[in-house]
Amino acid sequence: MSYAPSDHWNQFFSKCRDAGTDLDWGTQWTKLHLPFLKFANIKTVLDLGCGTGNDVLRLVQQGFTVIGMDFSDEAVRQGREKSEKLGLNAQFVVADMAKRLPFDRATFDAVMSNVAIHMFSDRITRELFQEIRRIVRPKGLFVFHVNSTEDALVRAERHPPMREIEPNYFLERHGQTMHFFSQEYLLDLLSDWKDVELKHYEILNEQTGKPFKRVWWGKAVQPD
Repeated sequence: MSYAPSDHWNQFFSKCRDAGTDLDWGTQWTKLHLPFLKFANIKTVLDLGCGTGNDVLRLVQQGFTVIGMDFSDEAVRQGREKSEKLGLNAQFVVADMAKRLPFDRATFDAVMSNVAIHMFSDRITRELFQEIRRIVRPKGLFVFHVNSTEDALVRAERHPPMREIEPNYFLERHGQTMHFFSQEYLLDLLSDWKDVELKHYEILNEQTGKPFKRVWWGKAVQPD
């Protein structure tokens, strides 16, 4: 396996819970997706790499039918607990997105993924993008955030890389793998989609005012 195993993420989410914290960016990600999801009359959404389900629950509260999928059974367990506590009808699945996704063709109106699909080699990344196409219905949407190549130096301050496995794909000292995306690479990955939109933006550290993360937001439409 050339990417961080599920144990890595189980330990991460367990530590967050023990510390009384959660990996939650608030509405940072979903606020950019919502206008497009609503305009396209999206009903069913898959959140790929949902973590503890915060974005899943936000979309459910907006009236969408959502399934959250994550590699970590600890994260999924926490997501289910949150859903039950709030009385929301959210579903969660434990699965590895580096393998064939456990859904039939054209199952969803949309797939959403927020800073989760940038963990893999070029080969697996390309296979995953094809899997996303397979499970999205015609005229459905793919909306996402991924770390950009311009984020590499910013992230290295917090998570120093041990070595570069492939171009723009690194193994970090704490065991995580990270693939940084350029605009050209994303356009290549999305060449089979239509109406592709990409936006690059920077998130600042609220305390220091310095860059904390640089990401690509993207939207693409499944052809008829």
